[in-house]
Amino acid sequence: MGLDAIVYRNRKHLELGSDDKAAVVLPQTGEVYFENNETLKKHQHQLRAVEHRLGNMAEISALREEASRLIGPESVLIRKILFSATHSGDAIPLSNLAQLSVELDTIRGTGRESPQMQHFVAALEELVQAATDEGNPIVFV
Repeated sequence: MGLDAIVYRNRKHLELGSDDKAAVVLPQTGEVYFENNETLKKHQHQLRAVEHRLGNMAEISALREEASRLIGPESVLIRKILFSATHSGDAIPLSNLAQLSVELDTIRGTGRESPQMQHFVAALEELVQAATDEGNPIVFV
C-alpha cells in the first residue's frame, strides 16, 4: 500500500477525434473516461498529464514527521497529503495550490531536507504545475 497522485489532462487538451462525443468528464477530478473499453484503451496514453508514486506507508510516515519539523503540523502538506498513505479518492483543489507551493518553497529554503524529501518535493512541484496548467486538481489514487 502507498500513496500515488495524478493530474488528469483537461479535456480541452486531448485529441480524441471522432471519439470526442463519447468522452465523459468527472467534474470532481477532471478525469476523462469512456464507457467502451476499446475506446478507453485507444486514448489511455494521453489521459494523464502527470502521475507520481509519493511513497509507501513507511515513507509517507517518515515524510510527515520530517515535514512537521520543517514547516509545522498545520500545513496543507500535512493536512491534505501526508496525513495518511492511504487516502485514495481525495483531491487537492486548485484553490489550495498556491499555499502548497509556498510550503514546498519553504521546505526547499530550509536546506535541511533529506534526499527523500527533496524527491517528494520535486514530485509535488511537478504535480502542482500540471494541475495549474490543466486546470484540474491533484488526485490521490
